[in-house]
Amino acid sequence: MNYFLSRNLKKFLSIAVLCAATAITTQAQQQVVNPNPGMSVREQLMRSPLNKSRQERVQEILNYAASFKGTRYVYGTMGPNSFDCSGFTSYVFKNFGIKLDRSSRGQVANGRHVAKDKVLPGDLVFFGNRGNSRVGHVGIVYEVDDKGFKFIHAATRSGITINHITDTYYQTRYRGACRVID
Repeated sequence: MNYFLSRNLKKFLSIAVLCAATAITTQAQQQVVNPNPGMSVREQLMRSPLNKSRQERVQEILNYAASFKGTRYVYGTMGPNSFDCSGFTSYVFKNFGIKLDRSSRGQVANGRHVAKDKVLPGDLVFFGNRGNSRVGHVGIVYEVDDKGFKFIHAATRSGITINHITDTYYQTRYRGACRVID
């Protein structure tokens, strides 16, 4: 075999081996990153155990939610200049690749039920009208303490604000909680 052919054959084989190794690596990465093709890549990355811990992700979500404190309440709006309660929660979680239903009643089904004494920051909490079991308001658990929890939400009078579950108004209207981030 002449020198020129031998040299080009070596280059060709080197390139072929490199391409095969890249294809195998890419396929392996896709299996790790894309185990569920029905989810967006961002959703998969957010849920990946190789990524951030739940606590780190929740803290980012809560910091983002808190950045809207004081933003006014307007029924039927989804931000960023004004929000209603479910518009706020869906807007915040959407920024992190988590899709929630548009209504507070629909968001009840977006996660798994959590007992009141087991809520964690990042959980959704739901409220109704006094004496009515129907859900009509939603917030995000902001902090858990020995008396219950604080939650951030879009209140009709004060806009995006933080309240405590022990506030009489919310304590009597509490209807349940669900976890959308595991």
